[in-house]
Amino acid sequence: LKGFYQQRNVPGVMKTVDVLQTHFSIGASQLRKGLEEVITNTQFKGRWQIIGKNPTVVCDTGHNYSGVQQVMRQIFAQKFNRLFIVWGMVGDKDVKQILELLPKEAMYYFCQARIPRAIDAAALQQEAAAFGLKGEIIADVNEAKRAALSQAGPQDFVFIGGSTYVVAEVEEL
Repeated sequence: LKGFYQQRNVPGVMKTVDVLQTHFSIGASQLRKGLEEVITNTQFKGRWQIIGKNPTVVCDTGHNYSGVQQVMRQIFAQKFNRLFIVWGMVGDKDVKQILELLPKEAMYYFCQARIPRAIDAAALQQEAAAFGLKGEIIADVNEAKRAALSQAGPQDFVFIGGSTYVVAEVEEL
């Protein structure tokens, strides 16, 4: 798993292994293999998952204030010319607090996952406009991704996120 914030997750994994050691024998090589193969073993998507290059395309499931804060930190540690963001959220998050974290200089493609809790893409765009975020409404996640890719050059960066459900719908490139 990539991303700066993953460093904060490893101590939790280590503590869990310590607790499990009272009932199971888990060797250092098994722990290492488990950490190295976590995506293969769990099919877990969207933790700073790089799904394309030239332009760089990354998706991440960070969906609450602290998660989005970490994702933005990671984005701005990258080198790119322009930033394109495919963004959708669910209604039980603090939308305004999260939108405040997002960069104004990006081009947005507001979308919505195919679940009842998803915020309507047009409503999300209206809320985002209050924070100076500009972009298009393309409700379907993969259509929004394709639109971003059609505008992005090889040195640009396309980010897909805002909700675990948005990332779950992303078709690999």
